[in-house]
Amino acid sequence: MSPRIPALAWVALSVLVASALIVSPRSAWAHHMDGWVHDHSSTAIPPRPDGLSAIRATFGPVCGDAANDARSYWPSQSSSGAGYVYYHSYIGRNVGYNIRNHVDADHRNAAVRWLVGGYNCRYISGTTTWSLHAWGAAIDTNSSLNPMGQSYWNGTGSDGRNYGTYLPDIWRGAYPGHKFFWGLNWPTSPDPMHFQYATGY
Repeated sequence: MSPRIPALAWVALSVLVASALIVSPRSAWAHHMDGWVHDHSSTAIPPRPDGLSAIRATFGPVCGDAANDARSYWPSQSSSGAGYVYYHSYIGRNVGYNIRNHVDADHRNAAVRWLVGGYNCRYISGTTTWSLHAWGAAIDTNSSLNPMGQSYWNGTGSDGRNYGTYLPDIWRGAYPGHKFFWGLNWPTSPDPMHFQYATGY
């Protein structure tokens, strides 16, 4: 004959089992970045310069020392895999904390497809006009499928899935956009890979 379990013990056991059923699925679904919060302060999202004089006043000299003094680690940065993207510290918190972490928090790293690039001391292709990349004020993303001159955004990620305009929506407005101008909106020579933190240039 098996020993009898007191009624109070049955109650305690029932509470433990119920707690396990409630807590376990919740733990499994817990967000991996619960501590991360958007920083929409003026420090993280500072005023966006308009026009060449404001760009120079904000970002300093073209190809200057400050143009690549911030960086963040991006998946599919190049065809070789993950790597660092460099840019000006003026946009550092917006790109490295807000935008990069937003993609990670959404479990959408696979939406990123190479090449992702920032600072580059160069002219706009086919011209002798400095690119905003030379100030570290622009980022190109998913450029392998979104070349300059293409009139639409190809949202295919590194996993082959179509993420639509998920990435452009993160970079630009409206919410959760982070006030970058999207090169696709240029009426001539659209540049869907290109996101810059300036207008009037």
